[in-house]
Amino acid sequence: MRNSIRRISATLGTAALLLTGGVGTASAQSSLPIDELGRPTQEVLDQARGFAEQPWMPEDFRSAILAAVLFFEGGGGGGPELPENAPPLTQFAWPTVAGDCIGGTSDAVGSAIAVPGPAEIPAPGAGPGQTAFLFTALGTAPAAADQGGMHVHWININTLKTGTTTLHNNGINPDGPATISGTADTGHGTVIAMAAGDVRTEDATCSFIPTGAIVEVR
Repeated sequence: MRNSIRRISATLGTAALLLTGGVGTASAQSSLPIDELGRPTQEVLDQARGFAEQPWMPEDFRSAILAAVLFFEGGGGGGPELPENAPPLTQFAWPTVAGDCIGGTSDAVGSAIAVPGPAEIPAPGAGPGQTAFLFTALGTAPAAADQGGMHVHWININTLKTGTTTLHNNGINPDGPATISGTADTGHGTVIAMAAGDVRTEDATCSFIPTGAIVEVR
């Protein structure tokens, strides 16, 4: 399973380049490859699908890239729905994967978002100059009370301030899927964030490979 996760990690790294416009036609590179939530545009998703469907593509790589495309198109379950009055948010650039996570036997997809303050949700909220991070392990049992294994490493490229924020169980989605969150004193500016680590559910410990985002904290 460890080798499988390494292969998936490498695949999603390739998919991330594709899904953020690192590979594509001149016309795609001349326009912004992401929407207002930081998600890849349909044009970029179509390019990624075409890349995955090349006949020389290994089947496990193809499956991982197509799963990422399906996730962003809404067919893979994009995480818990937010209220109508939800604050502006940035979705992390690609979904992540954990082996043996659902019931201790099946793989799970992880989804992360960042919410610049001031915002009351997600709990515990974020004040001005702060950023709240939320991570959901899709399809899993509820989160265990004892967390501490999932971390968001971040840097504010305007101030060069850095930090690591540990995500905890703050009572979000108490019936599942497992959802954990935390707040960082990022300051105002452009923040580059990477989430990786473990989510503990009632029946498994799920180790997720990294996913990243660029967040504007105004």
